[in-house]
Amino acid sequence: MWVLDKAPEPDILGARLPSREQLFFFFMYQHHVLKKTVPDSVSATSEKLKAIWGKAKLTTKTDANIRKSVKNLFEEYQALKKDRNRITDGAELKRKLWKGDLEDLFDISSADVLERRDILDED
Repeated sequence: MWVLDKAPEPDILGARLPSREQLFFFFMYQHHVLKKTVPDSVSATSEKLKAIWGKAKLTTKTDANIRKSVKNLFEEYQALKKDRNRITDGAELKRKLWKGDLEDLFDISSADVLERRDILDED
């Protein structure tokens, strides 16, 4: 990965919900190493993501919205990759911000996750 200096990961590991970086590397493993198409890689990544969130017993967005979020992450990368030779301050800032955002949680929680969590805790 030209912007991250890391190799794609075959799995999402750890006891926490996955970050955008972990998810991105899993997607890139599916796409580049396993040679899956973008839609197939998006589907495999979203299934893995739903399984992880399911273990945490948290409600999630619909499958279509999860796939859209995964694809948007890849499209952000593609846009940065397209401008990788630009050395303007704006281009450098975009790359830096994107790298920083990768540390964040890849959030696929439903809008009412806190309300539902409270209901589960009461039972």
